[in-house]
Amino acid sequence: MSVVITGATGFLGSRVLRHLLAEETRETVTVLGRGSPDTLRERVEAAVAWLDGPPVEPDAWQRVRCVGADLTRPTLGLTPGELAEAAAGAAQVWHCAARLHLAGDQSELFSTNVRGTRAVLDLAEQAPDAHLVYVSTAFVAGRRDAGHIMEDDLSDADGFHTRYEETKYTTERMIRAWTAAKGRRATIVRPSLLVSDRPAPAGLPAQPLDYVARLVDDTLRPRADQDPGLPMRGGVLPMRLQGDPHGTMNLLQADYAAEALLRVAAAGRARTGAGAGAGVRTVHVTHPREVAFPTAREALRELYPGLRLTVVPTVRNPSRHEALVIEHAGHLLDFGVQRRTYDRTHLREDVGDLPEPPDVDAAYLSRAFDRSGARQRAAV
Repeated sequence: MSVVITGATGFLGSRVLRHLLAEETRETVTVLGRGSPDTLRERVEAAVAWLDGPPVEPDAWQRVRCVGADLTRPTLGLTPGELAEAAAGAAQVWHCAARLHLAGDQSELFSTNVRGTRAVLDLAEQAPDAHLVYVSTAFVAGRRDAGHIMEDDLSDADGFHTRYEETKYTTERMIRAWTAAKGRRATIVRPSLLVSDRPAPAGLPAQPLDYVARLVDDTLRPRADQDPGLPMRGGVLPMRLQGDPHGTMNLLQADYAAEALLRVAAAGRARTGAGAGAGVRTVHVTHPREVAFPTAREALRELYPGLRLTVVPTVRNPSRHEALVIEHAGHLLDFGVQRRTYDRTHLREDVGDLPEPPDVDAAYLSRAFDRSGARQRAAV
């Protein structure tokens, strides 16, 4: 038997692969990704090697087979024979790969996230006994900014903040239709915003919060150096962000998410087999406690002592630096900050005795924001 995985070089997928390699099994792990098999193997090994997590024995890499594949091409750019060979004997197909850009080009997002998943389903059809695990997002709830989101909820009635959310919604609908038509079973996991307090080496998968630190360092700071009217150095930089002042974020530690995903997938795999019937089980992989904005503000203030952040419903007459943030990161705030909570009934059933994750507090976020020496560079 074997396991097939896409996205193994990504922020979450690399952690999933590490857990798969640490399992006491002789299953082959087929990694699908861009580039030649040799260059893909180099990227995969680099993405996994630095991670914390369960120990991986050196000979575990002998179980890894790398196959060059492209989500943007029909049948992943593989011939029918290559597709069948990649899926041969698969007991599980993990689809972790996706284009994550919140403000990305709509056609590129659709090509990768929707058509790419259709190609993965074509591969899964070559392995009729395989259990499909698809990594979606808790933000498929879109603009539904309040209330308690159930794990089976899937509606576009409120619209979406970003095209990324919409592609994930569309893909979930497609997978539900596929399981019904083909008599297959699948598990859809919906992580919230994943974070890590351990900086990744240069060139390896970054986390979404890196964007916040880069926004300050790469956008505001150079303009402060050029514009004496922007008080970034040696003073105070007041900044209003447009959003819900009472909104919260659901942030979950990436290492915890990977372990939870493996348990959820194992539970789903156990349900797959003769007589199991068709259907989809959707699982929120989220934190049981939301993070309030003041927690994030405290973390950023530790890194940038002169930064004075406030959240207001509408930024009237924005200053130059506020306009820059609205232009470059306004969609991120809309995407991540709501007043909603997430049901975790299926998650608790599937993870067994896995303890609940610790709180994501200001100290943790401060380490998460402190990317590539940002703390040392800060001179606000």
